[in-house]
Amino acid sequence: MHKDFVISRLKPALATGGSIADHATDNIPAAVLVIIHYHNKLPYMILTKRSSSLSSHGGQISFPGGKYARGDSTLLDTALRETREEIGIALRPEQVLGSLAPVRTLTSNFRILPFVTVQDSIPEPKALTSEVERVIDLPLVEGLASIEPDMEHYDASHSDVYKFTYKDDVIWGATARILKQLHALLFS
Repeated sequence: MHKDFVISRLKPALATGGSIADHATDNIPAAVLVIIHYHNKLPYMILTKRSSSLSSHGGQISFPGGKYARGDSTLLDTALRETREEIGIALRPEQVLGSLAPVRTLTSNFRILPFVTVQDSIPEPKALTSEVERVIDLPLVEGLASIEPDMEHYDASHSDVYKFTYKDDVIWGATARILKQLHALLFS
């Protein structure tokens, strides 16, 4: 999947902005960064496995990012700051294409705004905080093609829930809902 194709499919669907005022709700504001990058002309995405010792979403697979902090001017600032702190990748706001639709966590009351960047290459990401157990470099096409309904984590009352699998990692919850948006944009 060539970079120009990925950008042409994503860009028209992405929103611009990221002002905290634009996303004010009863939920806790948070932001993540979907980093699509290339190795040998093949697209990959950076994910992290959260430390199992964390009280919120411990052991789960997520995009780099986190909760809005008072020093952040926008939710984009949150995504960029958290990405730099968690995995050592420093990107500038102008390198971000925009954001997908926000997703809510079903148990912890977060409303997550996922920002997207597409890069030819990135520095080697490293787990830099105790929050991150390890970094996962997910092949974009293989990862998105693994989509299936998620009856493992949800009961039948939850419709339209999915999971993705890569090696021994199961990606579900809010991260899977973000991946579902990418799947719809890139494969429909």
